[in-house]
Amino acid sequence: MKRLISEKDFQYYTALKKILFDLDLANKEYWWLICDFEAYPSKNETKDFLYKDDCVLMKTSDLLKMLEEDDFQWVWAVFSVIPIRYTEEEILRYELPHLQSIDVGEYDPYTDTPKLQHPLAEFELYAEDSSSMFLITDNEELINKFQKAYPTFKENY
Repeated sequence: MKRLISEKDFQYYTALKKILFDLDLANKEYWWLICDFEAYPSKNETKDFLYKDDCVLMKTSDLLKMLEEDDFQWVWAVFSVIPIRYTEEEILRYELPHLQSIDVGEYDPYTDTPKLQHPLAEFELYAEDSSSMFLITDNEELINKFQKAYPTFKENY
């Protein structure tokens, strides 16, 4: 499992629509479980949709449609990307991923050995305070796409 970090490839982080295309994910249907986020959409209906629950679960096609209408920056977020074969109920059965460890001994995605927080996720993307993003995966094809799209990446902190 690798943690790849991009800090200098964009002027503004994290524009998810661009990332979907950069990593060739826009045409691949997944579930996107979006947790522990802070974002500022320009449209009130987008903001209302995002903030009605503790997390958002949507398919790639719906996410892309939302971003086509309101392409905003995610300040903080964990995007757990899950194969479409799972049901919403199966996905939401597990503890929600988080950005910062809250209790001593809890997994810290920044410093602990990289791992996927959601057990059904294929990979996870993290928006990190508007200043960087990182990817956690063991998928070599996705790692190569990340490295090509974000050439100033580094591995781990």
